[in-house]
Amino acid sequence: MSRTFEFRVADCKGFVTVGEYEDGRPGEIFVRVSKQGSTLAGIMDAFAISVSHGLQYGVPLRSFIEAFTGMRFEPAGMTDDPDIRIANSLMDYLFRRMAIEYLSPQERAELNILTTSERMQPTLPGVDEGIETRQGSEMPVDPPSIESVTTLLTETQTTMVREVKTTNHDAPMCMQCGVTMQRAGSCHACPSCGTTSGCS
Repeated sequence: MSRTFEFRVADCKGFVTVGEYEDGRPGEIFVRVSKQGSTLAGIMDAFAISVSHGLQYGVPLRSFIEAFTGMRFEPAGMTDDPDIRIANSLMDYLFRRMAIEYLSPQERAELNILTTSERMQPTLPGVDEGIETRQGSEMPVDPPSIESVTTLLTETQTTMVREVKTTNHDAPMCMQCGVTMQRAGSCHACPSCGTTSGCS
């Protein structure tokens, strides 16, 4: 038995066919993207074969889902799936869709992969809210004195300035080797290959 579903991630359209064992577990997948003959189509075919071999040799589907959801690369963006509105990549979409199809709601909740109807519920399926009320409870004791607001503000500002100086949050990636560049005066230099960002 098998299931086929159509998908669209950004401008890439495709089909996934999941071959199932008699007990309903996935045993192999076939992925076809609209750009047949392209590098993307070839890579997706090879990837589907490797996942199929893994499933056939006992790798749990959840392991693949944990490994490949959240991966970021193009094509990425809006989908036509009401349960998965935005995907970070084709892999992200495919494995979130497989989680919805084949994992239990509890497993999906652990992985934060929920359907639209589950996101609309006030609580997760099978999880009861524990509301505890007390009557006549005593007021908590006042906390011990804290430092003045001015002292706390000064310490916080000093810490924030120190963190900004130590982080390289605005540094570009090296165009030659892809490593994050480091500030060198008013420019950036690559610690790996020595390339600079336009400075002499």
